Amino acid sequence: MSAQTIALFRYLMLGIMSRRLFVLLALLILVAVLSGSFIGELAIINSKAIVSAYVADFFRYSLGLLALLMIATNVAEDYSSRQFERLLTMPLARWQYIVAQVMVIACLCLLLVLPVAILIPIYSNFGLGIYWAASLWLELFLLGLLGLLAILSLEKIPQAVFFSLAVYLLAKLSGLILLMLDESVRLSEGSATSRVIEFIFSAILYLLPGSHSFAQNDVFFENIDLLAALANQLLSVVVYALFLLGISLVDFYRKEFNI
Repeated sequence: MSAQTIALFRYLMLGIMSRRLFVLLALLILVAVLSGSFIGELAIINSKAIVSAYVADFFRYSLGLLALLMIATNVAEDYSSRQFERLLTMPLARWQYIVAQVMVIACLCLLLVLPVAILIPIYSNFGLGIYWAASLWLELFLLGLLGLLAILSLEKIPQAVFFSLAVYLLAKLSGLILLMLDESVRLSEGSATSRVIEFIFSAILYLLPGSHSFAQNDVFFENIDLLAALANQLLSVVVYALFLLGISLVDFYRKEFNI
């Protein structure tokens, strides 16, 4: 079983690795360096911290979008080429396809964070660079699993990417949304409508990872225990990764393919 899963992983990884991916990575690095230099010239104080935070966030969102597109495109091609039908005629279990995709996501995210591990230490220090690279890998891995679930369920790239980004941004802005809801209830003097809306959004946000589950920009401006922050994120990512994998397996097993 393990040999079959590894063979499938290698096959799927070949579909991800392409010249286009490395060209896009090179362009992102170039844009990050040039725009970071421009931001550094504008900054009056704490220029290194500001540039580090900017470059880190630039890579966070650009690499997140790139990872989603690569994962969604890879699975969508399996749908369009009827690859699933061929796989199911082989002695392969459906869970092996999911495991192979998870391995692909992990390796893809590792490849994507390499520029971060190189550039961030140049603007700040080695410790912050390693923290941000590891933390961003966890963030991209979780986003990749969400994208895998979305493309398996929706089967269309635009819808899957839009859904994944919407959930991701909702999770990242969860703290701000809760503050806005609390303020809305206060200003409306506790009206029933405001309380119902607050309850609905609170229930939705309760199911999503909180903002603490992602890499924190505060590390560039404050003295924060990096190991503790990374450990909290790791725990949150493990919990939600198992949740997303469970849903992905259930959804994939319930699908019917014409063999």
